[in-house]
Amino acid sequence: MNSRAHSTPISQLQHHEFHTGTVVLHYEEGPENGPPLVLLHGLARNCQDFSILIPHLSQKWHVYAVDLRGHGKSGHVQRGYSSEGYAADVMALLQNVISQPTILFGHSLGGVAATYATAKIPELVRALILGDSALTARAFPNSLYPALFGALLRLRLSDGTLEQMAKGLAEIRIPLPGIDEHIAIGELPGNDEVYLLKWAACLKQVDPGALEMTLDGTTWGDYDGEALMARISCPTLLLQANPELGGLMSDAELTRAVELLAKPKVEKFPLLGHALHLQQPQPVLKAVTNFLSEL
Repeated sequence: MNSRAHSTPISQLQHHEFHTGTVVLHYEEGPENGPPLVLLHGLARNCQDFSILIPHLSQKWHVYAVDLRGHGKSGHVQRGYSSEGYAADVMALLQNVISQPTILFGHSLGGVAATYATAKIPELVRALILGDSALTARAFPNSLYPALFGALLRLRLSDGTLEQMAKGLAEIRIPLPGIDEHIAIGELPGNDEVYLLKWAACLKQVDPGALEMTLDGTTWGDYDGEALMARISCPTLLLQANPELGGLMSDAELTRAVELLAKPKVEKFPLLGHALHLQQPQPVLKAVTNFLSEL
């Protein structure tokens, strides 16, 4: 490991494009300060989601922050947003660009792709980190996210300015457990104007088809989370947000994952919702770095 490693802001990462054979994948790469660590974002976001963590992670790891297909600066694929499709790009990156055992850290949809890839090419995955991802296909339909993603799709199709889309995001009303009335996103803590403008910029880059296939269930049609987890033998860190605050990992599914995975470790965040590190980076960073230091 490079003893002269230093903090690297995301603005200083090198930008690359890689053709997977199906789509051009955009990713941003940090300095070679240690073993490879691939970061995979959630639906309707992009690799900038990890900007708050990268200065710390890049000190001891060789960071690759990836835009999933249909997101950020990566290419779009007509009706190509199955879980297998997302995972195929990750596997191609591991096989053709990194070519050595790698840690995968996926948040939400990124965790679905990471789980799939880990089960399929275990020889190239050293460890897996799942940030409040759907552990089975059953998790999504019963959550608040179909309503949210439906609103995001309508907003994306409106194709307004960033300011108009940020205002639209603030006005989206979502259900929260224990509250009778739906709450506007702009009223929730942390969703200030700066945050909403960044989210709007992410949304403006998303292929509407990625949202459509998530909503109609096609994305989940080839995702058997239990069968995949049963094939994963590497150390796996499960980061659970509070289900009462919109977390996707239910207690029952988390218990089942611990039964199936060979080397599971669980960190629970009772004060955080699904966004995890986007809400409060420090507790998430501490859990991740502690896990990485034990590898």
